[in-house]
Amino acid sequence: MSGWKRREPDPKGTARAPSPSKEQPQLPYPDGWFAVATSGEVRPGKVLTRRLKGEDVVLYRTTSGRLSVVRPFCPHLGAHLGHGGTVRGDNLVCPFHQFQFDPEGTCVKTAYGTPPPKARLATLDFREVDDLVFVWSHAEGKAPQWEVEGIMGAGFRTPRCTRFALAAHPQDVAENFVDFGHFGTLHKVSMAPLGDQEIDGHLMRFQYQIRPGGERAGTKRYATLPAIHVTLEGIGSVRVEADAMKFGFELRARMSVTPVEADRSEMRVSVALRPTGTGRRPVASLVAAVAPRVFAPAAAVDIRRDAAIWAHSRYQEQPRLAQGDGPIMPFRRWARQFYGDPGQAPAQAG
Repeated sequence: MSGWKRREPDPKGTARAPSPSKEQPQLPYPDGWFAVATSGEVRPGKVLTRRLKGEDVVLYRTTSGRLSVVRPFCPHLGAHLGHGGTVRGDNLVCPFHQFQFDPEGTCVKTAYGTPPPKARLATLDFREVDDLVFVWSHAEGKAPQWEVEGIMGAGFRTPRCTRFALAAHPQDVAENFVDFGHFGTLHKVSMAPLGDQEIDGHLMRFQYQIRPGGERAGTKRYATLPAIHVTLEGIGSVRVEADAMKFGFELRARMSVTPVEADRSEMRVSVALRPTGTGRRPVASLVAAVAPRVFAPAAAVDIRRDAAIWAHSRYQEQPRLAQGDGPIMPFRRWARQFYGDPGQAPAQAG
């Protein structure tokens, strides 16, 4: 399994190799579902290439609206389907010899008028959930071991999604949500846990109350938030739910982290609001449509503060923890299940 290495930016803005002190220890790529695009990015007739764990994946949607996700190389003579490939009806067309493949990946037509060869594209398991396209990836090639659960049901508008790059491992981001201590020191808000964390297979759930912890203007945006329900859905996705907000709204957010290279991830922050029974007025519907444009970038501002730390940090297998840090070691023991090769998983400490 590939190891994870950070690359530090130099003052000129170019990447340089990590120093020995930064390279070890390393976290390998985790298994699970990872978001690679929003649904709207893969329009009918479009072919899109994205990176996942150091490799390309190709997404395309047929003219009738059916989505497929495949490995990038044509089984005929190896052309990259994401560079010049097109959609013709329900088929993906190779840019080299114009061989056509149906949504199941079967070669169904050549450009010569001759019978197609017995050839198939390597298809990938995917799910479209909450306006995101998730792709399953497992180091040992195992089939999906759980399903992605949607949280944005009827009444929620299309989520507002903000995407940016991180020099961080997906586990850094997931662990950040149980690192209660840093919320006060870095973000100037206090986190009051409401009970203990709950572990249910691939899920870890917990609740807390956010309270402003200083005069920083940015903390005011949390003033309308009630108890926050957080669900870690594997290493690659964090679900955030808040009901009974002021002015009659419910909030749903998903923070999805995808390892794209051995030193870089992409994060997508998706936010949607829904008016409650007391807030179903024209003005409430307008606010529900506009507010996510503020919430998603605002959340990204705080995440970038964390990202500035992650970019120059090293994974500590034996952290010296203190009271008030939060359930970091229970989280790490739970997280071990997402590394296909037990010998490559982070050590169980504490």
